[in-house]
Amino acid sequence: MTTQAASDEVSDDPGSRGSVEIKDRAISRTAIAAALKDPRVTRTTGGLSRLTGRELPRADVTLGADTIAVNLYIGVRWPSQITEVTQAVHAAVEEALATMTGLHVHRVNVLVSDTTLDRSDRAPTTDVASQTVSPRPPTAGPAAMPVALLFGFLLLGVAFVAGREFLIAHGTIGGSPWIADAIGWVARLHWQSWMIAAAIGAAVVGSLLVFVGVKPRTRTHSGLGGGTPTVWATPTDIARLCSAAAQSTRGVTDAHTVVTRKKIELRVERDPAFDVDSVDAAVREALAPVLSVTSDGRRSTVKHSVAPPTRVS
Repeated sequence: MTTQAASDEVSDDPGSRGSVEIKDRAISRTAIAAALKDPRVTRTTGGLSRLTGRELPRADVTLGADTIAVNLYIGVRWPSQITEVTQAVHAAVEEALATMTGLHVHRVNVLVSDTTLDRSDRAPTTDVASQTVSPRPPTAGPAAMPVALLFGFLLLGVAFVAGREFLIAHGTIGGSPWIADAIGWVARLHWQSWMIAAAIGAAVVGSLLVFVGVKPRTRTHSGLGGGTPTVWATPTDIARLCSAAAQSTRGVTDAHTVVTRKKIELRVERDPAFDVDSVDAAVREALAPVLSVTSDGRRSTVKHSVAPPTRVS
């Protein structure tokens, strides 16, 4: 689905300010993560459950124009009061979806599909910690990829030369052998001044290749919701969500958000008719639900400027 949001670029046309796309899979994972926060909800995965598509919890999502409906299938620990579990899960999932998407949650149906005997003597909160496994965050491609491609092409070149030498040695094709000539040229070499520069260059290139090979990959997404996130967003997505929340505030004519690793900086243009304190309080209130799931430890700041007066021709 696609919901309209304020663009990070200043535009006179509200219809060209970009959009935020929320996939069904992201909503499904958000609902599952919210359900698993209840220690009485069990996780069934792997084996026949994966093959038959009967993993629990499982969420079927239906999207309308501005609404969400979810059928959530869960397993419950026994003994547990099923009505209490379903009510708690219903409230948690509905709140998580409303906070995450900003859309109206039309209906959340919680269906108990399985019960599991709790054989452990540990507290339920410890069980949840063992069930919830934090996934690896999305990362950029390996830094050594260009080097690997370069060496791949070099090895293909070596294979070509070796094949050519083989055909020449067996008289299949004519020509001068490259390997023999190259070895003869190297054998006739003696010390020259240009070799100092070549040795320094080789040391620099070798050190660079080692650094590129061991350099860790950088994170490209931020986990939403904290704890053990299952939904991830790029800085651009977070910026658009913040701009959209600020843009919906009365008195704000435009909003632009910059998201870095350490901060979220929101710049708003306010209508001169509105007081800066009231607009600032309204903007921070609108941002609070978004920042609660997207901040990821970043420091948030709000800067104000007055919108230029509209010229009437």
